Amino acid sequence: MDHEEREMILEIFPGTPPELLPIGEILYYRDEEGRVIIQEKGPPELRLTLEPLPGTLGSPQVCEACHRHLSGSALGFFRHPVGGRETHLRYLVLCLDTGSCASHAEPERLREILLRGILT
Repeated sequence: MDHEEREMILEIFPGTPPELLPIGEILYYRDEEGRVIIQEKGPPELRLTLEPLPGTLGSPQVCEACHRHLSGSALGFFRHPVGGRETHLRYLVLCLDTGSCASHAEPERLREILLRGILT
């Protein structure tokens, strides 16, 4: 969707919740500290940071973002507080190589993970 379309909707309907806006540009990457970032360019700009958990997965699993079945060494456990509450955590299995994962993940799925983390 075009960035201007989101701006126009927000100008006419300023209280529109993010889940009702057309999907914006989704960024999905790991930062220098190993955290996974899912960000939707705004307005409004939405961002979710997932912390890596130590250890490795022993058996093959399915990545929550790209839905590929991969070996445990290619995946990692990540967590984030849900809705900003530090006591309510959500755990996800995601690819360690976010570049490859992003090329297979649907933007709608990444947005769903993002919105579930910040709005629920």
